[in-house]
Amino acid sequence: MLNMIKADFYRIVRSKAIYIAAVMMLAMISMSVYFVEPGSVGVRFSVDNGMGSGVNDEMAKMDYEQLNALSTKEYRELMLKTTGYSLDRDILASNMNMYYVFIFIAAVAVAADFSGSCVKNTLSSAISRKKYFLSKLVFVMLVCAVMLFLNTYLMYFGNLLLNGSNLASDIWCVTRITLMQLPPMLALASILTGFAFIFKRMASFNAVVIPFVMVVQLVLNFLAFLLKLPEKAMQYELQTMLAMLAGNPSASYILQSYAVCAVIILVFTAAGWFSFCKAEIK
Repeated sequence: MLNMIKADFYRIVRSKAIYIAAVMMLAMISMSVYFVEPGSVGVRFSVDNGMGSGVNDEMAKMDYEQLNALSTKEYRELMLKTTGYSLDRDILASNMNMYYVFIFIAAVAVAADFSGSCVKNTLSSAISRKKYFLSKLVFVMLVCAVMLFLNTYLMYFGNLLLNGSNLASDIWCVTRITLMQLPPMLALASILTGFAFIFKRMASFNAVVIPFVMVVQLVLNFLAFLLKLPEKAMQYELQTMLAMLAGNPSASYILQSYAVCAVIILVFTAAGWFSFCKAEIK
């Protein structure tokens, strides 16, 4: 299994997809750091992550229309004068963006094998389905974890260099947040791996995973409205979970959110495995 993981690492560093993913990640970091505002993909649930918005006397005197009329340069200059605002923590709270980077990893590691009929050749060379499946799952999770930490430190030092220490936390703070966000990120990796084994072909995989986050969030919003669920119940949706973990979550919330992540990993791993077991490999 270790040799298969090494082979996948060798292959992915020579794949164009991983560099496209890296460029996408750098673009998201650059925009968030330069505009002094985290960008986010998907539907955000309204939660308080405990980070606050900082203090800026000039902006406090402006109404909504005046703020909206500011140019990008003017807004940036005002934000750089803000005190008590940690931009890096706010960007980490929007780490659901990494899901779209992770798609490339799962696509190269699993879906491309099915589309290129490489799976049949691998399984015919004395490699069991169990070993193949586990090696792919571990590989996707490892690379997603590496990309997560790479994103954190590139963002942290980029913010520090471009915006100064006024809007930056200390390096241990962002490291701690990233470690806390690791279980939800591994849950996202398991979702993508499971889907890759279920849908197999690249076209089918992309058609499902690209809109998946937004569709799930819209469905959850609709169910919450229909069933009149309390807002607290929505705190275990993955994007909201990442935002909460970037703030000051309670110990009980951390444990409960990790339990939800464990269930997601088990469900999608099992779904992917059973689909792979029953599949006729061509």
